[in-house]
Amino acid sequence: MSQEPDPGGAVSAPAAANGNTPSKKIKIVSIRSRFDARPTKHVMGDLRLRVGNKVIVKTEEGEEEFGEVTENARTMDARFFADDLPEVLRRASEGDEIQAGSLKGLETNSFEICRDKISELKLPMKLMDVKYAFSSKKATFFFSADGRVDFRRLVKALAERLSIRVEMRQIGVRDNARIKGGCGDCGRELCCSTFLKAFDPISVRMAKDQNLSLNPSKLSGACGRLKCCLRFEHSHYQSVKKRLPACKKKVGGCNCGAVVIKQDILREEITLALESGERMTVQADELTRMASGQYTLKNPIGGK
Repeated sequence: MSQEPDPGGAVSAPAAANGNTPSKKIKIVSIRSRFDARPTKHVMGDLRLRVGNKVIVKTEEGEEEFGEVTENARTMDARFFADDLPEVLRRASEGDEIQAGSLKGLETNSFEICRDKISELKLPMKLMDVKYAFSSKKATFFFSADGRVDFRRLVKALAERLSIRVEMRQIGVRDNARIKGGCGDCGRELCCSTFLKAFDPISVRMAKDQNLSLNPSKLSGACGRLKCCLRFEHSHYQSVKKRLPACKKKVGGCNCGAVVIKQDILREEITLALESGERMTVQADELTRMASGQYTLKNPIGGK
């Protein structure tokens, strides 16, 4: 049975033999807009798109926005997406690309004007970034502050000076890094700009659990705060540590006394110092934990 696309670019799968309602298939593509370094999913309809193509998409507010395709299209089951996805309206024309390029100059000029106004009005806020909508009729000013700020006078002054609609949006330093994007010390794109959906609390204790040097310059990310990777890697380190004895702990099963002198979480192994002066490396799988809490070798040295 052939499949026919509907006007919205969706495809209905053939009816199942058991009589269940067929699921709806949609063609989606990942787009990185000017407002966010992290790509978002869009419905692409019957358009033919590939990585690098410039497109015009429809925002949640119903306005047009400029973006770039970051992943090739895929056909997926609509039930995997709880909300209706935004649409790709069309491929960007040469005129669209010129218009998008001209926005950078407007944003730079508006940033300087807003920063001067903040200083003039003595507002307790720091301007982080400015983004113009593709229509050039609206600008969003991103700022950080310790608390709530009454910026009504600032909005009025900017609207009169720039003749646009003004939106003020308070963000944290992590949000600023997510919007601007960049590369971390690892050489990869920032986690917050690629796959992280929320900023969970991060503590120095997580760095200690991972046996990392507590040097602030080594633990800080592009935003100046503790690196996000300390959080989502922490659970792995915790699970591995439960399988390994801590340093200075004794390990049984040797023909002489053995003490842990080194833990290697990534390799999931420990180094033992034997009474004979020798060193011995043991994998986590070679250890067992007794009811008393002490660790011992599964295959004792000198045993059968």
